[in-house]
Amino acid sequence: MKKYFLVLIITIQALVSCGQTKEQSITYKENIVKDLVIKNVSVVTMKSNEVLKNQDVVIKDGKIVSILDSEKTVHQNIVEIDGTDKYIMPSLTDAHVHFPETETEMEHVMQLYLINGVTKLRSMRGDWKHVDWRNKYNAESSIYPKLYLSAPPISRNYDLTPTQIEGLVKNAKEKGFDFIKILSVKNQDIFTQLDAACKKYNLPIGGHFPSNIPDSLIFKSMYTSFEHLGGLAGVSPEVLENRLQKIKANDIFICPTLSWYSIGSGRYSYEELRNQPGMEFVPKETIEDWIEKTKQYREKLGDQAYRDEVANELKSLEEKYQIIKKAHDLGISMLLSPDSSSKYMISGFSVLGEMELLKNAQLGNYDILKMATTNFAAFFKEDYGTIEVGKSADFILLNQNPLEDLNTFNKIEGLYYNNHFLDAKKLEAMRLKLSATSQN
Repeated sequence: MKKYFLVLIITIQALVSCGQTKEQSITYKENIVKDLVIKNVSVVTMKSNEVLKNQDVVIKDGKIVSILDSEKTVHQNIVEIDGTDKYIMPSLTDAHVHFPETETEMEHVMQLYLINGVTKLRSMRGDWKHVDWRNKYNAESSIYPKLYLSAPPISRNYDLTPTQIEGLVKNAKEKGFDFIKILSVKNQDIFTQLDAACKKYNLPIGGHFPSNIPDSLIFKSMYTSFEHLGGLAGVSPEVLENRLQKIKANDIFICPTLSWYSIGSGRYSYEELRNQPGMEFVPKETIEDWIEKTKQYREKLGDQAYRDEVANELKSLEEKYQIIKKAHDLGISMLLSPDSSSKYMISGFSVLGEMELLKNAQLGNYDILKMATTNFAAFFKEDYGTIEVGKSADFILLNQNPLEDLNTFNKIEGLYYNNHFLDAKKLEAMRLKLSATSQN
């Protein structure tokens, strides 16, 4: 089934946006609120797994200036939001995103993320035009998620000269890309030259673990992240242990993307696939087309071969849970993403599904949420990711304590990001408009 998904991979972002018009672009200038206080709220700081009860969180000019017991504070001439019986925590991130082809589709996808409390996206399949998108969508008046960009990816199909390699890296740096993405690399010489250019221009490398390159070179390179547990799954215990130790020593982050494997395993019935979270944002004819292609694949494979394939994929998934547990126990930093780049995986909605899968690796809610908040901020050396004085105000408002119940993310009560506040009514209006657009 995994091969089937590799062959038929379709970016969900491009498909869910059918019928959307350019007029749906949003800026929400009317929602800019630089000074406000969240009254009597419980604060999930993400500095620890403790909750600060009955706090007033004061924000001025987009920065958190105080977090004090509610009964001890009086506020004047400032916007107040009642946080009674609610919780705030840092907003979420998605660390492995494939952007769609057009701006209209991109706007649709970014709004899907917003209604799920996701305000940071790391591109893992870059395009030169994405710099222009970031300039547009991350303007001061925009509520769209902050974009972190990879340059167009390197693959084994590219037989580049040293001059071409340096030109590519230099161009990526000058244009403002955040890192170079490696899908694969043709040979050791090209990898060595690429790494040298990245070191010269101080541009990190992220992506797949290149199986044709010696570990001695990989772990001295500009790699800062490995995706999909590459280089860790399907290897001997000795190799796994050695690589985990080197990942830890070199402060390399891991982005497991379990959801991609879970959906691709073939484990779900057709009805379960139709009811994956967020499928109401996919046109019905698109869903039925996906189901038909899935049926054709399973029927061609045959019943017994299909069952054997699912069993093997689920066994592989169990191995990945164990690897994540080992990485966590070693103190390796991990990032969270479902890799919503295939059928049945909806941008934003799959983030919660990824959290649920990570529980199978014996991670608690706090450690899972760190992957989507503090770890992402640390990866990019930014000042969000925790709720504390002096940090940028960037949070979601929830009905329940997420450290106890991840299902609270199914209904975001408020979102504050980039000096904007969207309350539950505005988020619901956005949701309804997105749903209606997808079904037109």
